[in-house]
Amino acid sequence: MNCDYLRERLDNLWEGAESAEVTRHLAECPSCAREYRDLRVVGAGFRLMKREAEPEPSIGFAERLVRQLGELSKAPSVAEFFERAGRRFVYATVVLTFLALLAIVLPATGPVRGLSIADIQLSGPEAQMANADPFGESSLQDAPDLAPEEVPAPAATHEVK
Repeated sequence: MNCDYLRERLDNLWEGAESAEVTRHLAECPSCAREYRDLRVVGAGFRLMKREAEPEPSIGFAERLVRQLGELSKAPSVAEFFERAGRRFVYATVVLTFLALLAIVLPATGPVRGLSIADIQLSGPEAQMANADPFGESSLQDAPDLAPEEVPAPAATHEVK
């Protein structure tokens, strides 16, 4: 008989039905003998507990029990915590969704957002005025149809004022 086979049948030994083969193995194997001894000690403890009478409740036991149960019902429960945390999560989600929708719906310009590139672009006449040389020395105004390669270089003047 091996140890695993004996340990699988410890329930039968609990009731005290042991064969000669089990007795021989228990005499040879100290670890199985230790387990069998522990099993018998636990069984003896249960039999002793069975013989003792149940204790009677003390005077006022029921009243104390009801009072303690009432105090437990006043304490915050785990469910209340998760309900509160869930509400906060829902509120935060609603606020973030509202902010995302505002970012999508608001116009590209206005008091909330700055000017975009489309707002800065100038029309044709305004662009010519913006590029005009304030001193009148540029030859670009005289030849607007010329390609950049054909534009004459500005005349170099050596006048010192």
